[in-house]
Parts: sequence; C-alpha cells; structure tokens
Amino acid sequence: MSVLPVILWFRRDLRLADHPALHAAAAAATSTGAPLLPIFIWEPSLFDGPRTSRNRTWYLRESLRELSEALRARGSMLLELHGPARDALSELVAALRVTHSDEPSAVQIFMTRDHTPFARTRDRDVAAALAPLNVTLHAKRGQVVVEPEELLTGAGTPYGVFTPYYRRWSDVVDARGEMPLAAPATLPPAPHVAPLRVVDQAALDVASRPTATTTLLAAPGERAARAAADAWFKRGSALTEYSARRDSLADVEGTSHLSAALHLGLISSNELVSRIVSGRGAGGAASDGASNWVRQLAWRDFYAQVLWHAPHAARAAWRPAYDAVRWDKNPEGFAAWCEGRTGYPVVDAAMRQLMQSGFMHNRARMITASFLTKDLLIDWRMGEAHFLRHLVDGDIAANNGGWQWAASTGTDAQPYFRIFNPVKQSERFDPAGAYVRRWVPELAALSNAAIHEPWAHPLELARVGVVLGRDYPEPIVDHAAARQRTLTAYAAAVRRGPVDESGR
Repeated sequence: MSVLPVILWFRRDLRLADHPALHAAAAAATSTGAPLLPIFIWEPSLFDGPRTSRNRTWYLRESLRELSEALRARGSMLLELHGPARDALSELVAALRVTHSDEPSAVQIFMTRDHTPFARTRDRDVAAALAPLNVTLHAKRGQVVVEPEELLTGAGTPYGVFTPYYRRWSDVVDARGEMPLAAPATLPPAPHVAPLRVVDQAALDVASRPTATTTLLAAPGERAARAAADAWFKRGSALTEYSARRDSLADVEGTSHLSAALHLGLISSNELVSRIVSGRGAGGAASDGASNWVRQLAWRDFYAQVLWHAPHAARAAWRPAYDAVRWDKNPEGFAAWCEGRTGYPVVDAAMRQLMQSGFMHNRARMITASFLTKDLLIDWRMGEAHFLRHLVDGDIAANNGGWQWAASTGTDAQPYFRIFNPVKQSERFDPAGAYVRRWVPELAALSNAAIHEPWAHPLELARVGVVLGRDYPEPIVDHAAARQRTLTAYAAAVRRGPVDESGR
C-alpha cells in the first residue's frame, strides 16, 4: 500500500536551519515511510496588490531558487504552485487522493505559524476548505522568538508598552535555553506530482523586476543571510559598539542589515538571539551592545503581538482617538516626499536611498516618517504604503508599528508634541554630511556646516554654484510653522474624545 505524502508548506520561513516545521514534517514522513513534498504557494497579492513590492518579490523569488537548490542537494525538491492557498492546497490534496486512492489516512500538512492579519485570514480559509478532505494541519513556531499570545500583562491584557513586554520576553528567552535546530543533511524523497496551478512565469518576471538598483538590493537566500550574520558576529566591534553606532546614518557597518533576511525567515530570530544569550556572539551575553541588539529583535516580536491582538491597527490608529486627526490633502507634498525633493537634505537622502536600494536606515525611517506626518501633516498610512511598495524588508507588523510610533497613533509612541527637527536630526546623526552627500550628490560640495540646511547659507551656495529651486529644491515647508500646525491638529483630535490607551 502506498503512503500519502507529508506536505511541508514553506511560507515566510525559507531556510533549512532552525526550522521546527521542517524537522517535524521530515520526522512524520520518516516514521511512516511516506514521501515528503515541500511546496511554496505564490499568492496573487505577490503579483499585484496595494502592498506588492517588486523589490521584495525579486528577493523572494531569488531566495526560493536557492531553497530549491538546497532541497535538491538533500534528495528533495520544491513544488511551486499558484494561489490562492485555499484553492492550491485543495487541488493538491485532491490530486494526491486520486494517486493514493487506497490510502484512507489523513494528509498531513506542516507549516510555520504566520501572525499577520492577512496570514491569519488565509490560514482560516485553508483550514475551512481542507476540513472535509481529511487533512491535518500542524502549525509550528519559528517566525518569532516568543509567540504573540504567549505574553500577557498581569491583568491578562496584551502589552501596549514595550519596556514591560521586553522584561517578560527576556525572562522567557533566558528560561527556555533551547539550542537552534541544525539543517538536516538529507530529507525523505519527494513524490512525483503532475503540475498543478502552474505559476505564470511571464507574470512573475514582471512582478519580480526590481524598481531599485539590483546591485544595491540585499543579497537573497539562506546562504547570504547566514554569511551576513556570521560576519556581523565575527566583527569584534559589531556588537560591543552597537549602541554607539546604530543611529549613525553614514556608518554602513553600524547595524547588521539582517532585516530582509528576517522578514522572509532566511535565518531565524531565535537562532540569532540564542547566539547572544549563549555567549557565542561577539561581545558575549554581558555586552551592552549585544543586549541592545537583542532588544531590536524583541521589538519585532512586540509589533507582531500588537497586530495579533489588535488587527484593526493594520488599517487604523491603534489609539482610535487619533483617527480623528484631520490630515492634509497634499498630493504635491506627498510626491515631493516620495521622490526625495522636499528641500530638507536628510529627508531627501533617505527617500532616495529607499528608491535606489530598497532599504533605509532605521534612524532615517523615523526622520522621514516624522516629516511626512508632523511637518506635512499627511496621513501615516500613505507613508506606510509607500514604504511597503519599495522596502525589501517590508514587514507588515514592524513597518506599521514604526509608522504609528512616528505618527503618535500607536503603542509606546512618542507623544504627539515631540516632533523631530530634520535639521537637528541631520546634524546629530550625520555630522560630517557623508550620508547626505552619498544620496544627494548635488549638495556634495557644501561644507559640513551648510549641508544640513543649505537655505541658511546663501554665500556658501553661491560659492559652489548651487541655486535653490534650480539645482536643489527650496524647503517645501517651514518646520517651525508646520510644528505649530501639527500641534493644533493633534490637540483638536484629542479634545474630540478621550484617547483610548488600550488600542481596543
């Protein structure tokens, strides 16, 4: 009697190391003598949707190619299907039933839990569609370090402030003491499956044509992610100096640049945290820099649990009262912000970095988000969507959390009356102007004193031959005046009703 294959459904976990669902699926297949069928499903939203990113789809496609090679090297293969997942899996299970008509047992599908509102809706649809087909779904941990429902306050409510969450998170991590799972050397063979819902390669070619410069995009695949992580840990100063260097805009080695790999699960955050907690990372577990770096990984988990408990925050303010802010309808200002021509050099440098490389330094993300929401008084959701269209590391929860923090509408957000001054931010985090000079080359000849606010240095502009309005834009808004307008708009929103601090 033939045995039904065990299905391993890859999602945002495109790796072989530290992959609990992979190990469980391989063990289930081995114990019954069943084949193992790894699959990936191309959802329609990856081709065309409001949050589609050609940069991110390119990164995904190239990472899948490497995953496919790694599976073949272990005696397996990867079957790529066209979604929606509900339909693709229903048809796959039906086809397997036909070829194994004498096997009455349940089809087993293993996968890693995904926590976004889209993923939860997709998984509910899949479960409902497969329930009549005698399918058993096994969802394993592996995308975050601590699962979103694992931590609640003493009152049994979700955390809305990071610091107490982080204390509990750290306790769980310290107590767990689990070592990451090694990548398997071999895998059970895959069955032959006739093509089902074949991916339209021509459409995929278009969808994965980057808008950024390919050579500036993050290197895809698990091997590149692991090499980047190893280099980060081996560089002696990486973690010990992390606290001092992480906000420097021009310091390309001040951060790990692992955000895109973490988003697709090319390397697990659990493994990275384990390397620090166990002392195997540079600087050791006692290093302040190492602790602060782990803290950034905890922020990813924090924002994942925010959307888990408050899915409304994916489209609205976590603090509902702030939905009453009367945002400005300013298409010209929004276009100038998107294209890096606001007249504020650090803002324009960051926006051009995003467009050209599919990446933006985290400090620059805070500066540009503050400028859009507090200087231009434009709805944070417009900025959030723009970031998602271009970021290779466009994680729904982290991107949403960061934008709501900047807009003062979310959890743990800065108060609305604290507004970044883009000139002071530039002077503080790019004092020599290296970041601005790289991404705004028309200002490269300016001195360090003038490059942060060129409009305030007319003699310097004349000396280097830069004419504002011709060679570089004049500021599209006066920061001091914009600040007052924003304070008035936010205060009016707060007066319309009490701010719900729970986000529910």
